[in-house]
Amino acid sequence: MQENTPFRPPPEIQIRHLTGIDAQTGQFPPDVFAQIRQALSVGISNLARQGMTAQDVTRIVFILSETDGFNACFPLLHDLFGRTCPATTLRLVSHFDTPGQLAEIELIALPEHEATDA
Repeated sequence: MQENTPFRPPPEIQIRHLTGIDAQTGQFPPDVFAQIRQALSVGISNLARQGMTAQDVTRIVFILSETDGFNACFPLLHDLFGRTCPATTLRLVSHFDTPGQLAEIELIALPEHEATDA
């Protein structure tokens, strides 16, 4: 009888708690679009330090306290993720603990070389 090998999912990179706080001022921009743009910039930089790009993102989770202005993010998201179209989750919260925060992002990425190894 042959022994079955257990399924081992490939290792993922999870980048959590990405916020749109401006590192220079320590303040949040006043609108959702600017916060998401800043959070994505930080997230993409974190991916780059690990040898990955936006094309390696398989899931993106948006946590928002309001949706006003979120539709303005669609062109930005298309530019970054249009080719790979990662799974997207939108979660609404009543508020964040930090005053001025309107959004938080989580990125889950799978290195391309891991995705093709089988």
